[in-house]
Amino acid sequence: MSGSVLAASVPVGPLRLSLHALANVLLGAALGLVAYVGVTDAVNYLDQSALRTQLVASVLGNSVVSPAQPVLMDFSGWDAADGGYWGSLARGGAFGRLVIEKMGLDTVVVKGTAAGDLRRGPGWITTTDLPGATGNVGISGHRTTYGHPFGSLDVLTSGDTIDLYSPYRRYRYQVVRIFAVTPDHVEVVAHTEDPMLTLTACHPPYSARERLIVQARLVDVRRLEGSGESAK
Repeated sequence: MSGSVLAASVPVGPLRLSLHALANVLLGAALGLVAYVGVTDAVNYLDQSALRTQLVASVLGNSVVSPAQPVLMDFSGWDAADGGYWGSLARGGAFGRLVIEKMGLDTVVVKGTAAGDLRRGPGWITTTDLPGATGNVGISGHRTTYGHPFGSLDVLTSGDTIDLYSPYRRYRYQVVRIFAVTPDHVEVVAHTEDPMLTLTACHPPYSARERLIVQARLVDVRRLEGSGESAK
Protein backbone atom coordinates (compact mmCIF):
# COMPACT_ATOMS: atom_id res chain seq x y z
CA MET A 1 0.00 0.00 0.00
CA SER A 2 2.82 2.39 0.90
CA GLY A 3 4.44 1.70 -2.46
CA SER A 4 1.22 2.66 -4.25
CA VAL A 5 0.96 5.87 -2.29
CA LEU A 6 4.57 6.71 -3.06
CA ALA A 7 4.07 6.01 -6.76
CA ALA A 8 1.02 8.23 -6.89
CA SER A 9 2.82 11.06 -5.15
CA VAL A 10 5.79 11.17 -7.49
CA PRO A 11 4.16 13.37 -10.20
CA VAL A 12 3.03 15.96 -7.64
CA GLY A 13 6.27 17.93 -7.81
CA PRO A 14 6.36 18.28 -11.62
CA LEU A 15 2.61 18.86 -11.69
CA ARG A 16 2.93 21.62 -9.12
CA LEU A 17 5.72 23.23 -11.11
CA SER A 18 3.60 23.05 -14.26
CA LEU A 19 0.64 24.64 -12.49
CA HIS A 20 2.89 27.40 -11.14
CA ALA A 21 4.25 28.02 -14.62
CA LEU A 22 0.73 28.14 -16.07
CA ALA A 23 -0.35 30.51 -13.32
CA ASN A 24 2.57 32.79 -14.08
CA VAL A 25 1.74 32.76 -17.78
CA LEU A 26 -1.91 33.61 -17.07
CA LEU A 27 -0.90 36.31 -14.61
CA GLY A 28 1.47 37.78 -17.17
CA ALA A 29 -1.26 37.72 -19.81
CA ALA A 30 -3.73 39.38 -17.42
CA LEU A 31 -1.24 42.07 -16.48
CA GLY A 32 -0.44 42.58 -20.15
CA LEU A 33 -4.12 42.99 -20.95
CA VAL A 34 -4.59 45.50 -18.13
CA ALA A 35 -1.55 47.44 -19.32
CA TYR A 36 -2.79 47.39 -22.92
CA VAL A 37 -6.24 48.66 -21.94
CA GLY A 38 -4.61 51.37 -19.81
CA VAL A 39 -2.41 52.54 -22.68
CA THR A 40 -5.31 52.62 -25.15
CA ASP A 41 -7.42 54.58 -22.65
CA ALA A 42 -4.62 57.13 -22.28
CA VAL A 43 -4.32 57.48 -26.06
CA ASN A 44 -8.07 57.96 -26.34
CA TYR A 45 -8.06 60.60 -23.59
CA LEU A 46 -5.51 62.69 -25.47
CA ASP A 47 -7.41 62.27 -28.75
CA GLN A 48 -10.71 63.24 -27.14
CA SER A 49 -9.12 66.35 -25.64
CA ALA A 50 -7.89 67.38 -29.07
CA LEU A 51 -11.26 66.64 -30.68
CA ARG A 52 -13.09 68.87 -28.20
CA THR A 53 -11.00 71.84 -29.29
CA GLN A 54 -12.29 71.33 -32.85
CA LEU A 55 -15.90 71.86 -31.82
CA VAL A 56 -17.33 75.33 -31.33
CA ALA A 57 -18.13 76.22 -27.73
CA SER A 58 -21.87 75.79 -28.20
CA VAL A 59 -21.65 72.05 -28.79
CA LEU A 60 -19.90 71.56 -25.45
CA GLY A 61 -22.71 73.23 -23.53
CA ASN A 62 -26.29 72.24 -22.82
CA SER A 63 -28.06 75.53 -23.51
CA VAL A 64 -30.88 75.07 -26.01
CA VAL A 65 -33.41 77.44 -27.53
CA SER A 66 -36.99 77.31 -26.16
CA PRO A 67 -36.31 74.78 -23.38
CA ALA A 68 -39.83 75.24 -21.99
CA GLN A 69 -41.54 73.81 -25.07
CA PRO A 70 -42.37 70.12 -24.46
CA VAL A 71 -41.61 68.96 -28.01
CA LEU A 72 -39.80 70.82 -30.76
CA MET A 73 -38.50 69.83 -34.21
CA ASP A 74 -36.45 72.83 -35.30
CA PHE A 75 -34.67 72.17 -38.60
CA SER A 76 -34.58 75.83 -39.66
CA GLY A 77 -31.36 76.64 -41.51
CA TRP A 78 -30.26 73.00 -41.44
CA ASP A 79 -28.72 72.99 -44.95
CA ALA A 80 -26.43 75.95 -44.27
CA ALA A 81 -25.59 75.05 -40.68
CA ASP A 82 -25.57 71.35 -39.82
CA GLY A 83 -25.46 70.11 -43.41
CA GLY A 84 -22.70 72.54 -44.27
CA TYR A 85 -20.61 71.59 -41.24
CA TRP A 86 -20.86 67.85 -41.83
CA GLY A 87 -20.41 68.20 -45.57
CA SER A 88 -17.05 69.95 -45.16
CA LEU A 89 -15.80 67.76 -42.31
CA ALA A 90 -12.65 65.73 -43.00
CA ARG A 91 -12.47 62.05 -42.11
CA GLY A 92 -11.54 61.64 -38.46
CA GLY A 93 -12.83 65.12 -37.64
CA ALA A 94 -15.13 66.01 -34.75
CA PHE A 95 -18.60 64.98 -35.96
CA GLY A 96 -20.45 65.95 -32.78
CA ARG A 97 -21.00 65.33 -29.11
CA LEU A 98 -22.78 62.22 -27.83
CA VAL A 99 -24.33 62.33 -24.36
CA ILE A 100 -26.06 59.31 -22.79
CA GLU A 101 -26.92 60.08 -19.17
CA LYS A 102 -27.91 56.48 -18.36
CA MET A 103 -24.37 55.36 -19.29
CA GLY A 104 -22.57 58.35 -17.82
CA LEU A 105 -21.23 58.99 -21.32
CA ASP A 106 -20.17 62.37 -22.71
CA THR A 107 -17.86 61.91 -25.70
CA VAL A 108 -16.94 63.36 -29.08
CA VAL A 109 -17.98 61.33 -32.13
CA VAL A 110 -15.62 61.32 -35.12
CA LYS A 111 -16.34 61.01 -38.82
CA GLY A 112 -15.50 57.47 -39.95
CA THR A 113 -15.14 53.98 -38.52
CA ALA A 114 -11.68 52.90 -39.69
CA ALA A 115 -9.46 51.49 -36.95
CA GLY A 116 -7.68 54.81 -36.54
CA ASP A 117 -10.98 56.67 -36.30
CA LEU A 118 -12.43 54.43 -33.60
CA ARG A 119 -9.27 54.81 -31.51
CA ARG A 120 -10.21 58.48 -31.16
CA GLY A 121 -13.87 57.95 -30.27
CA PRO A 122 -17.16 56.49 -31.50
CA GLY A 123 -17.41 56.89 -35.26
CA TRP A 124 -20.23 57.99 -37.54
CA ILE A 125 -20.65 55.33 -40.24
CA THR A 126 -20.15 57.37 -43.40
CA THR A 127 -22.51 55.21 -45.47
CA THR A 128 -25.41 56.08 -43.15
CA ASP A 129 -27.57 59.18 -42.95
CA LEU A 130 -26.83 62.47 -41.24
CA PRO A 131 -29.02 63.54 -38.33
CA GLY A 132 -32.06 65.26 -39.79
CA ALA A 133 -35.75 65.04 -40.56
CA THR A 134 -35.35 61.58 -42.07
CA GLY A 135 -32.80 58.75 -42.22
CA ASN A 136 -30.88 56.41 -39.96
CA VAL A 137 -27.72 57.73 -38.26
CA GLY A 138 -25.23 54.93 -37.59
CA ILE A 139 -22.54 55.27 -34.90
CA SER A 140 -20.12 52.52 -33.87
CA GLY A 141 -17.79 52.42 -30.87
CA HIS A 142 -15.46 50.28 -28.76
CA ARG A 143 -16.66 48.41 -25.67
CA THR A 144 -13.35 47.38 -24.09
CA THR A 145 -10.43 49.56 -25.28
CA TYR A 146 -9.62 53.15 -26.27
CA GLY A 147 -11.77 54.66 -23.56
CA HIS A 148 -14.45 51.95 -24.07
CA PRO A 149 -17.16 54.57 -24.78
CA PHE A 150 -19.78 51.88 -25.46
CA GLY A 151 -18.65 49.63 -22.62
CA SER A 152 -22.01 49.81 -20.85
CA LEU A 153 -24.19 50.05 -23.94
CA ASP A 154 -26.10 47.01 -22.68
CA VAL A 155 -27.53 48.95 -19.70
CA LEU A 156 -29.80 50.96 -21.97
CA THR A 157 -33.48 50.10 -22.01
CA SER A 158 -36.51 51.24 -23.96
CA GLY A 159 -37.34 54.87 -23.21
CA ASP A 160 -33.81 55.99 -22.30
CA THR A 161 -32.63 59.27 -23.81
CA ILE A 162 -29.67 59.80 -26.15
CA ASP A 163 -28.52 63.32 -27.09
CA LEU A 164 -26.43 64.00 -30.20
CA TYR A 165 -25.12 67.55 -30.65
CA SER A 166 -23.99 69.26 -33.83
CA PRO A 167 -22.36 72.69 -33.43
CA TYR A 168 -25.83 74.16 -34.10
CA ARG A 169 -28.48 72.00 -32.45
CA ARG A 170 -29.30 69.15 -30.13
CA TYR A 171 -30.93 66.02 -31.53
CA ARG A 172 -32.68 64.02 -28.82
CA TYR A 173 -33.44 60.35 -29.44
CA GLN A 174 -35.40 57.84 -27.38
CA VAL A 175 -34.40 54.18 -27.27
CA VAL A 176 -36.97 51.84 -28.80
CA ARG A 177 -35.08 48.57 -29.30
CA ILE A 178 -31.96 46.72 -28.04
CA PHE A 179 -30.83 43.45 -29.62
CA ALA A 180 -27.83 41.51 -30.94
CA VAL A 181 -27.08 40.34 -34.49
CA THR A 182 -24.22 38.75 -36.36
CA PRO A 183 -21.90 41.17 -38.21
CA ASP A 184 -23.44 40.37 -41.61
CA HIS A 185 -26.76 42.00 -40.65
CA VAL A 186 -25.84 45.38 -42.12
CA GLU A 187 -29.49 46.23 -42.67
CA VAL A 188 -29.63 47.55 -39.10
CA VAL A 189 -27.99 50.76 -40.37
CA ALA A 190 -29.94 50.98 -43.63
CA HIS A 191 -31.83 54.16 -44.52
CA THR A 192 -35.19 54.71 -42.82
CA GLU A 193 -37.90 57.22 -43.60
CA ASP A 194 -38.45 57.93 -39.92
CA PRO A 195 -35.47 59.71 -38.30
CA MET A 196 -33.52 57.13 -36.29
CA LEU A 197 -30.21 56.63 -34.50
CA THR A 198 -28.47 53.24 -34.42
CA LEU A 199 -25.55 52.57 -32.06
CA THR A 200 -23.44 49.45 -32.64
CA ALA A 201 -20.66 47.72 -30.71
CA CYS A 202 -18.99 44.31 -30.57
CA HIS A 203 -20.79 41.73 -28.44
CA PRO A 204 -20.08 40.17 -26.04
CA PRO A 205 -17.19 42.24 -24.63
CA TYR A 206 -13.76 41.11 -25.91
CA SER A 207 -15.44 39.29 -28.79
CA ALA A 208 -16.48 40.23 -32.32
CA ARG A 209 -18.87 37.32 -32.67
CA GLU A 210 -21.95 39.56 -32.69
CA ARG A 211 -22.96 43.21 -32.70
CA LEU A 212 -25.00 44.80 -29.92
CA ILE A 213 -27.53 47.16 -31.49
CA VAL A 214 -29.37 50.04 -29.85
CA GLN A 215 -31.96 51.79 -32.01
CA ALA A 216 -33.62 55.05 -31.03
CA ARG A 217 -36.13 57.40 -32.68
CA LEU A 218 -35.78 61.16 -32.96
CA VAL A 219 -38.18 62.91 -30.56
CA ASP A 220 -36.88 66.47 -30.21
CA VAL A 221 -34.60 68.88 -32.12
CA ARG A 222 -33.57 72.29 -30.75
CA ARG A 223 -31.10 74.96 -31.82
CA LEU A 224 -28.29 75.80 -29.42
CA GLU A 225 -27.94 79.26 -27.94
CA GLY A 226 -25.19 81.27 -29.62
CA SER A 227 -24.85 78.82 -32.50
CA GLY A 228 -24.87 81.53 -35.14
CA GLU A 229 -27.36 83.26 -37.47
CA SER A 230 -27.08 80.50 -40.07
CA ALA A 231 -28.97 78.14 -37.76
CA LYS A 232 -31.86 80.53 -37.17
